[in-house]
Amino acid sequence: MSKIDHSRRINPRILNVTVLVVLLTMTSIAGLTLTGCRESPDTSAPERTIIDRSRDWQGALLYIADANGPVPEWGSVRIYDNVSGFVEKSVEQSAAASPADVYVTPDGGSMYVAGSGNGRIEKFRWDGNNWIRAGITIETPAVQVTSIAPGPDGKLYVTANGDGPAGKIYTVNLGNDTVEDPPLSFPELPNLRGVAWSQDKTTIYLAGTSTQGSPRLVAAAWPSLAVKSRVDLPGAAIANHPLLSADGRQIYVTGSGAIYKVDAATMAVGGSFTPSGNPATAYSGSALSADGRFMFAAGKSAGEDSTLYILDLASGSTVKAVKHISDTAGGIQRVE
Repeated sequence: MSKIDHSRRINPRILNVTVLVVLLTMTSIAGLTLTGCRESPDTSAPERTIIDRSRDWQGALLYIADANGPVPEWGSVRIYDNVSGFVEKSVEQSAAASPADVYVTPDGGSMYVAGSGNGRIEKFRWDGNNWIRAGITIETPAVQVTSIAPGPDGKLYVTANGDGPAGKIYTVNLGNDTVEDPPLSFPELPNLRGVAWSQDKTTIYLAGTSTQGSPRLVAAAWPSLAVKSRVDLPGAAIANHPLLSADGRQIYVTGSGAIYKVDAATMAVGGSFTPSGNPATAYSGSALSADGRFMFAAGKSAGEDSTLYILDLASGSTVKAVKHISDTAGGIQRVE
């Protein structure tokens, strides 16, 4: 009888433990794979681009008006989440044709979308999960709405052009959602594209095209609109939205080919940014990060979707370029 070599024999206890570890490892891997699929956020953007997280803009949402959204010519509002790096929602339009701009109230309960194609402003309300139509459409006399901005008095101001030889500013009373009459008139900029107010609310900055055809930024007294000073933007074909820096010392004006930096005190152009590197890119809406260090700006080149550029204002460098943020982006609002 031959002897059995017990040294080569597998201990049943060790075998059971080994099998258990293998099974647990396989189950864990499968669970991670399934969880990863289940937690992948949905997006309406054709291309997913994850941006680096930063406490400077973590948690913020960007509401971006899209003149040509899922429904051609009617457009939508794209809601971009900085944490996931994706467009998380698209709110389609039915009344405000070709949205030019969007405004969300400070309480987050209402959203106003301005249509450049028909001069209408449609109101939405947040039901806790989605934006739904409030059944209110504000009819403005505007031929073409170019922007909407909250004023120092709590009212909403709507810029328009094509309504005669002067640019128009229509006032919307948010208490009853009606347009006040008469509109404000600004003859120096018949093509009025956007407005912003100084921190002390005594000066309004207006951007657009002058009667001479020059892209121009004008500083005027508020509310009289008496012109204080003006500056033309060199090399641009058009000036779009003005945006004040966090400290109120600079005005950033989006335009064709570049984003211009203007000193608020002297109204002198102090430089420009070209985020895309393409002189043919037209920049539209813009917004600041919570601490004012970064700018979000939308740009569109011929034949391409709009791109969201994230700029470091201290260096003027482009931190990120998020492609396919919308078809044709307009105004942008940052909402915490």
